[in-house]
Amino acid sequence: MKYLPFERITYRTNLSEQEILTKLSGFVEPKKFGLGRNPIKDYEGSLYDNSFEISRVIRNRNSFLPQINGTIQKDNSGIQIEVTMKLHAFVLFFLIVWCSFALFFFIGITARDIGNKEISIEFFMPLLMLLFVYALTMVGFKMESKKSKEYLRRSFEAEIIKE
Repeated sequence: MKYLPFERITYRTNLSEQEILTKLSGFVEPKKFGLGRNPIKDYEGSLYDNSFEISRVIRNRNSFLPQINGTIQKDNSGIQIEVTMKLHAFVLFFLIVWCSFALFFFIGITARDIGNKEISIEFFMPLLMLLFVYALTMVGFKMESKKSKEYLRRSFEAEIIKE
């Protein structure tokens, strides 16, 4: 899924499940809401028995910040941590609506230009809108997912076995 704001990574580590959960609790704090929040740790979210839902704490705004879901599974050669990074559901919904609007705009302009038997400069506007939102989404998502991928690899003392 190299060209989509979605990643699935598998880590393998020699740490025990309890050691992984301890490391997670060392850098994950409960999610805080409001203006006066003052984060202490690098990530926020929830930890469960053998899974977690976290996101990186950043000082600025990035709507395309990956939401990280992970499951911890015992394997013959150690522990595997399956991690999925994806967009927040509301951001994904907004992008679908926005791209649908641009697509309908493109269809309308195309129908008009076919009727006129000429291509106007407006023909390219919806395509540029789609290209812009795609580039913005991918840059915002991939920059942050790269940081989180490396941070988790170091924290779990793991190797990435599947991307």
